[in-house]
Amino acid sequence: MPVTALALVLAAGLLHASWNLILKRSSERVLVAAWAMLLGAVVFIPTLVPAWPPPAGVWPFVGASAVVYVAYYGCLARAYGDGDFSLVYPIARGMAPAMLALWAVLFLGERPSPGGVLGIATILCGLVVLGGAPLWPRVAGARGEDGNDVRPGTDSSIPTPAGRRWRQLRAHTRGSGSAFLVAFFISVYSTLDGAAVRQWEPMPYLVLVFGLSGLAFVGMLATRGAKRVFRVLRTHFRPIAMIAVMTIVAYALVLRAFQIAPISYAGAAREVGIVFGALAGWLLLGERFGRIRTVGAVLVFAGIGLLALAG
Repeated sequence: MPVTALALVLAAGLLHASWNLILKRSSERVLVAAWAMLLGAVVFIPTLVPAWPPPAGVWPFVGASAVVYVAYYGCLARAYGDGDFSLVYPIARGMAPAMLALWAVLFLGERPSPGGVLGIATILCGLVVLGGAPLWPRVAGARGEDGNDVRPGTDSSIPTPAGRRWRQLRAHTRGSGSAFLVAFFISVYSTLDGAAVRQWEPMPYLVLVFGLSGLAFVGMLATRGAKRVFRVLRTHFRPIAMIAVMTIVAYALVLRAFQIAPISYAGAAREVGIVFGALAGWLLLGERFGRIRTVGAVLVFAGIGLLALAG
């Protein structure tokens, strides 16, 4: 994987973790995400003008990706309501590379080298460790910090340590389920966008996609309560603006990397943002990190190193 592409995805990972943290801390996640998509397109409209018109072959990708983006942002906002940031973010971003590598082989004709496959597999192992860290102490037969057994089937209505941990396990499962669906949407739009930027430049392409999906998302939400939608724009403008800029810049960096490196490689390496996200959840939100997630982070970085060596 070229050094330039690696640098692009590392920078993108840091930006991506940052805006996800801002979204997690928002009290109006769905509306903030919708406005951020639309505002991001508006801010970067000047990049669209000199590149107009887009190649005819790009339009199907624009339409399909816009639909997937609406589903992705809606599901992401819900997932952050179901689980911890340091749980949802690693799983959502972590499963996507495996799906993306499969789509790249099936639909884009990529053939990763043995070293590349090993790098992707190492990253995936690290992501499984990172995402599964909250679950490990709670599986059947495990003991919590208080020394009590944790057994599936415990009546969650009983105010015992085991009952509390069982409720936590159910919450973890709910958050994980939402995160897996987010991962699917990530892999689909990444495949579509990776194919599109082989025909056109990343930034104007993103302006079209985010503009269409942002309009659809905001319009859909406005039908349920226009006053609330516009009130959130006013009261949450600062986080909306920050997310808008960071989202497009981060993904434009990724799409540029897609132009100069295999999508399966760049798509896996960009998930270094998962490590940044888990660290942010630990340092800023008071969520647990611990030795298990440390091992997962090391595996992710090791996998990225293998991708860099794979060419």
